[in-house]
Amino acid sequence: MDVSNLGPFPEDQEPEIDPDYFTKISAEIMVVREKLMVAAFQPSTEEIWCTVGDVKYGHPMTPLLLRYRALLWFFMNPPDPRGEKMYSRAGPYTVFVRRADLVDILPFEMSTIDRMLAEVRKQFDIKPYGRITVELFCYAHGLPEDKIQQQLDDLFKKRFKKHNRMNG
Repeated sequence: MDVSNLGPFPEDQEPEIDPDYFTKISAEIMVVREKLMVAAFQPSTEEIWCTVGDVKYGHPMTPLLLRYRALLWFFMNPPDPRGEKMYSRAGPYTVFVRRADLVDILPFEMSTIDRMLAEVRKQFDIKPYGRITVELFCYAHGLPEDKIQQQLDDLFKKRFKKHNRMNG
């Protein structure tokens, strides 16, 4: 079978990114960075209702810090016009965080987790109730992804073991 006329495979081609993409992101990074510098010296009277990693929810700097990290994320991971990559991963690996799983691995109630996820969605421009990847969640909060992945895997194994005992 002659495949010489088929051309290159799609993954061999570099995706075309809007040339203004990086300049827009860079400009917004600079604006948010300036706001962060100003907010860092402002006194805070608000109550901290949750601390995850190095993010203190309830502090006036939190939305700015999350937005700054979101912009850095967008800069490091530009959108691919071909869509999301599809490939197999070896376990333990979870792609998306679920609020029920976060309740089990983090020391917070469901309502607190919901508020946290809503703030991350807002700052990372994700639709309400949209999925958040474990990688993005860990990046936003400065958490080690490998430890969170391991905790999620252990939780899955615990649930699966319990399920097998009940049915077997």
